Amino acid sequence: MPGRDYRALVETNAGKARAQRLHLVRDDAEASLCGIPKTTLGHGAAELVCPDCVEWLGRRRAVSGIYPAVSREAAP
Repeated sequence: MPGRDYRALVETNAGKARAQRLHLVRDDAEASLCGIPKTTLGHGAAELVCPDCVEWLGRRRAVSGIYPAVSREAAP
C-alpha cells in the first residue's frame, strides 16, 4: 500500500552538524515529518534520527489509526 512506508534521508545542502541526522519521509509525501522538503533530502550516512521526525511519526500514526481508509473505487 503506497504511503505507508517511510525512508530515512539526510539533508544534502545542510552543514555538517545538520547532515548527521536522518529525517523520516513517507513515500508519497513532499516533505519530511518535520517539514524539510523532500527535494533537499538524499541518501547519506547518518546515525541519529531527527527528534522532531520521531515525535511527529507517533502523532501521525495515532491520527491515521483513528480514521478508516477511504475506498478509491468509483461509486456506481
